[in-house]
Amino acid sequence: MNKERLNKIFNEAIRWSLYAIVFAAPFSKSISEIGITIAIVAWALQKLVNRDPSFKKTELGIALAVFVIAIIPSFLNTAFLSLSIKALFTKVLKYVFLCIVMADTVRTKEQIKDLLSIAFLSIVIIMIDGFVQYYTTGYDVLHNYPCFKMRLGYRTDGKYWGAPESFFRGFPTASFPYPNDLAAWILLMLLPLACVTLFGMKKSGFRYLASFVSIGLCYLFFLAKARGAWIGLGISMLYIAISKRKTWMVLLLVLVLLSSILIKTEMTRAIFSTGSLSDRLSMLGTSWQIFAKHPIIGNGLNTFFVNFKKYRNDEWKDKKGSYAHNCYLQMAADTGLVGLAGFLFLLFSYFREVIRALKVIRDDFFRTALWGISIGVFAFLVHSAFDTNLYSLNLATLFWFAIGTSLAIIKVSKTTGL
Repeated sequence: MNKERLNKIFNEAIRWSLYAIVFAAPFSKSISEIGITIAIVAWALQKLVNRDPSFKKTELGIALAVFVIAIIPSFLNTAFLSLSIKALFTKVLKYVFLCIVMADTVRTKEQIKDLLSIAFLSIVIIMIDGFVQYYTTGYDVLHNYPCFKMRLGYRTDGKYWGAPESFFRGFPTASFPYPNDLAAWILLMLLPLACVTLFGMKKSGFRYLASFVSIGLCYLFFLAKARGAWIGLGISMLYIAISKRKTWMVLLLVLVLLSSILIKTEMTRAIFSTGSLSDRLSMLGTSWQIFAKHPIIGNGLNTFFVNFKKYRNDEWKDKKGSYAHNCYLQMAADTGLVGLAGFLFLLFSYFREVIRALKVIRDDFFRTALWGISIGVFAFLVHSAFDTNLYSLNLATLFWFAIGTSLAIIKVSKTTGL
């Protein structure tokens, strides 16, 4: 088989793998994992066949390298070497190379549009799944996950004041196990879609469908009850409103918050209750103890969960691990301040490259798409300070895919003059 034919096969394998990743990541870990593996292997084999060990300059190449190197010192302290080595390949290098593959192989405007179209189709499916789960079956169609329900509390007379089953449906999760995960996914998907709809598709008939889906996602986001996600959304909307001089967006956000307070429902009580605060504070306290043991280079990549068992001081001590519900504290506990600094440097470099590119990209759609994706990434990262986003396989995959898509847009804009 000649080289031209092989290159065509490799290109097709990478292309369809990327489609599979962005489509299936919200509901299938196995499909997205297989897609990432095929894309990286096909890309590596293509380089080998073409005897081309180099690849086109990636805007975040240095930052990605710094991120990986900053993690290595944590191996000196790990008490679970096999876990750390496995995580280096499955939770770090895998995503680093995914970004590199996307930046190196997505070369045309049409390819980017195809990726965004597949992402939109996935959004519609997950959104419908969430509404079916919440309003019809009580279970999502893709995984049979039930609506998330919680004990709301007791009255002073000792009776449960939770709403009747017919009224309080719980909180939708769609294809995710928890409503917080659904809210994090919506942040990554809604903000790019809304930005493109409002500012980048003014003359497109597709705008009406995209607007309808955006409204649906907004409502599903409200139903999900993720308070940390509200902070990310609020900050992002304020930024959009100020930068685009859209005062109505600020008023809309205030109106939604006020309406949720004024409407006396059991869901509103749960949204603004502080029942879970003590649990979170306990988790953060234990997480800080783990971090304080080796604050500079950490306790070892991917060891937090097992270390949590030893450090917790309740009935689950030595029996059950947990997450910090603050991705940055958990990252510092695993890889120390050195590892956390490497990740923050990567984020700083990403947003710097996006800002630089936005100043020179002329194509209105792609400028708005890149802007929206970066805002979605920012909101997702804000929410990550209150939850486990970066340690959820589905969400982490989509986060790194968003980074890779941004790099692809920047690269295409430079090479094609868009």
